[in-house]
Amino acid sequence: MKVRNQEILRQLILSQSMDEKELEQRLGISSRQLSYSMDQINEQLQEQNIPLIKKKQGKYYCSKEATSLLQSQAGLNEFSLSAEDRVQVILLIILSRIDEVSLDHLIDLLQVSKNTVVTDIKKCNDYLANYRLQIQYTRKHGYAIDGDEWDKRVVLNNAIHHVYRHYGEKAFEQLLPHCMDHKEAVKKTLLKVEQYLGKKYIDEDFYPLIYFITMLLVRIRQNKKMSQLEFLDVNEIANTREYQALLHLSDDFIDISQEEVMYISLQLLGSNSLDRSLKEDDLPLLSNSLWEFFTEFETNTRLVLPEKRELHRKFINHFKPAYYRIKYKLPIENVLYEQVTTKYSVLHSFVRQSISPLEKFFQVDIPDAEIAYITMFIGGHILGKEDSGPAEKVIRAVILCPNGVSVSKLMEKNLQAVFPEFLFYPPNTVREYEGFMLPHDLVFSTIPVASSRNVYVVSELLSSNEQLKLRRRVIKDVFRVDFDTVTSADILEVVKRHGNIGNDMKLTEALDSLLLPKSGDRHESETFDKHQGLLNLMSEDVIQVIDKTPDWEALLKRASHLLIGKGKITEAYTPLLIEAYKDMPEYVLLNQNIVLPHLDPEIASQRLGVSLLILKEGIMYGDKLTHIIALMTIPDKESHIDVLFEINRLARNEEFVKQVKQVDTPSQVMQLLNQFRTL
Repeated sequence: MKVRNQEILRQLILSQSMDEKELEQRLGISSRQLSYSMDQINEQLQEQNIPLIKKKQGKYYCSKEATSLLQSQAGLNEFSLSAEDRVQVILLIILSRIDEVSLDHLIDLLQVSKNTVVTDIKKCNDYLANYRLQIQYTRKHGYAIDGDEWDKRVVLNNAIHHVYRHYGEKAFEQLLPHCMDHKEAVKKTLLKVEQYLGKKYIDEDFYPLIYFITMLLVRIRQNKKMSQLEFLDVNEIANTREYQALLHLSDDFIDISQEEVMYISLQLLGSNSLDRSLKEDDLPLLSNSLWEFFTEFETNTRLVLPEKRELHRKFINHFKPAYYRIKYKLPIENVLYEQVTTKYSVLHSFVRQSISPLEKFFQVDIPDAEIAYITMFIGGHILGKEDSGPAEKVIRAVILCPNGVSVSKLMEKNLQAVFPEFLFYPPNTVREYEGFMLPHDLVFSTIPVASSRNVYVVSELLSSNEQLKLRRRVIKDVFRVDFDTVTSADILEVVKRHGNIGNDMKLTEALDSLLLPKSGDRHESETFDKHQGLLNLMSEDVIQVIDKTPDWEALLKRASHLLIGKGKITEAYTPLLIEAYKDMPEYVLLNQNIVLPHLDPEIASQRLGVSLLILKEGIMYGDKLTHIIALMTIPDKESHIDVLFEINRLARNEEFVKQVKQVDTPSQVMQLLNQFRTL
């Protein structure tokens, strides 16, 4: 199956129905190309006696049984490889070779023209330049890669992960037939290591690890060894259980050097697992740095992280492999990096601002891909809703995610929000599900899996539209109730007939959010956008410009009164605020410029809002004269983050702070906010 056809089928399986235009836009193809691909997919479905994809009124409909077509991937020869895929395959072939690799060999393997292979090799060299490597050709040895062995192994590891993620295990049978016997021995060793360590590596690391270690052993026996490993902390690695496991559980590692066993141990140490047994005192300095990171994050975001000890324990488990990856600069590929940095961009920015205690511990800059993992951890923790208890729920669901703990937890929180009436078991890997014995009704998985229960293939991070489609689909299947009678698209069409719409996409997203289930504690009438900006909350009636500064308590009363008048808080809020900030704590002073008092939503009922006091004379806050007080009211631990980010940005803008001191009216303040909103 071609790559494009595979992606079309995956998109349809995710939603079971999709508008023709939406599919074309998502994949960047024409109507003719989509129609041609559908014919090809249906031919393959027909060959396997699977119900065909049907088109009705501009929509494509796909059956659940079509999932089995994706499961039946049969290696690279079933696909038309993209240019990026061919680059990774060529690098894998050259670095795993035991015989000469020629141009004819690559043409035959890739089933493309000579010119295409020559172009691909040039692209390989462009890619290798990032690793100080280069492909060379000689008549005697064919294609080979010149450079340091460490860098070659990084490229080999990346290629193995790329091929596995896109084409699965069967692709390696075609690409590395000479390694299959060795591969089985390495797999048995890794299973023994798992048992010895009392852990299970996640699927996304376990299978590529088998092939990588297999190829390392091949390279070592070809005398392709590391030139130097002086930077390794020998005692640190030799004292790990991973190192001891390799020496004692397999004969494969007896006749190779200590340095090579250490290198392979690093691969185990840097791989993600579902291990929960690591104690804080195993890495005491890292433990302390994490507490400092939490403090920095809370200071930057003005959030109070709930259940920090539990979060700390989860981070320690994550940072055992991350510790070795960061310290020894092992390769990392975060497959959700783009989604995380796009969907949670503000949160990711706050995490990046707060990361310095951990960078001080590692004494290196932490890669942004690692920071994205930390963002997923924090996001999964603070976005979590309180569970109403299993006694009230009857539908049991299993979540399968091969991408590790941080992605799994975030996925779990998203699904719990979409289906608050379901009981969710903790996330599992596909391998764990093979022996899953607990009673369950549904399976949510990021990849197609075989199960006797209903399986819903979903993305790790769901948009509002995807959440709504998934909820309708599942509720219809489980309870035989059809909620498809009114959709956001239907409402949009009605609105278009009777008025003008500025932004179709944003209105559709807002309608989708409105149609999704709301969490229990939120005020029923409050249907605000979770990601409102500061300007959306500001108006002249929540701003005061004060010539003569009263005392601190009077200022807090004024700021509260402005929001009481807008219905954001009640009179009961004010005494709680005064009590909390009577000592003028320093941590709410942003960049020495804006005082930002606020109360935890668990202390007082409140809706999202901001009031602003501009003090012409200023007030001494601690030992700093400040002219701006912004009272922020927050209904939960999530919805204010974008607003906080904007206030924080204004506090760092010295020109804004300078100009706001000169204003005389609330309207002038609004003009300044508009002027500086994009700076």
